Amino acid sequence: MGLRALTLVHNVLPEYRRAIVGSLLPAMERRGMDVEIVAADEAESYPSPDDVDLVVVTGSADSVHDESLAWIDKERQYLREVMAADVPIYGICFGGQILASALGGTVRPSERPEHGFIPVETTRPDLVAEGPWMEYHYDVLDVPENVEVIARNDAGVQAFVSGPHLGVQFHPEISSECFVAWKAGFSGPKSDMSGHDVDLVAMAASIAEREKSAAADCDDLFERFLAHAGLVPSPTPVE
Repeated sequence: MGLRALTLVHNVLPEYRRAIVGSLLPAMERRGMDVEIVAADEAESYPSPDDVDLVVVTGSADSVHDESLAWIDKERQYLREVMAADVPIYGICFGGQILASALGGTVRPSERPEHGFIPVETTRPDLVAEGPWMEYHYDVLDVPENVEVIARNDAGVQAFVSGPHLGVQFHPEISSECFVAWKAGFSGPKSDMSGHDVDLVAMAASIAEREKSAAADCDDLFERFLAHAGLVPSPTPVE
């Protein structure tokens, strides 16, 4: 039996829940993982941390700092239970933000929203490469002093680690199918991407142009996360 990977999605219509995981889903399935996709905003309960080997937390049209959404605090408390059980978490965009919040950090509206493929400055290129990585967010995260920031750019924190856990602000999982799911699959009042003053046609073309390399980058980052978390052997250094 392969590793059990719980994947949390947020306010996504059922028919788009696999697509929204993007190129990360085939990366997990190629490794023989048993992937369970759960809509965090609908879940009455979560799997016991004892029944999963890793948790992947994906993006959302909602904000971690939106106190009107009761499911956000419920998910944050669950992630704390997962961390207490030493189960590794991989948080992506909203997922990275709620992971930072669960660790005692904060999430707030960004003064510099980002859209498109943007490079980052990294202190751990063995884990998070400089990119460019796909960005699409309106919030920014801060982490407490005991959490190591390993990538930044002018907009703020782009990646951090805490024990086996990794949070990233960008979207390594982006693919053309995933982008379609962003546009059509998110539900709720903040899901209309046409109101974001972003050239969605140009962005779709950019994603299609980079699709192959972006999928390879996603796969590579996921393998490095697994090694960082101790779920697979670390790669042998080239001498």
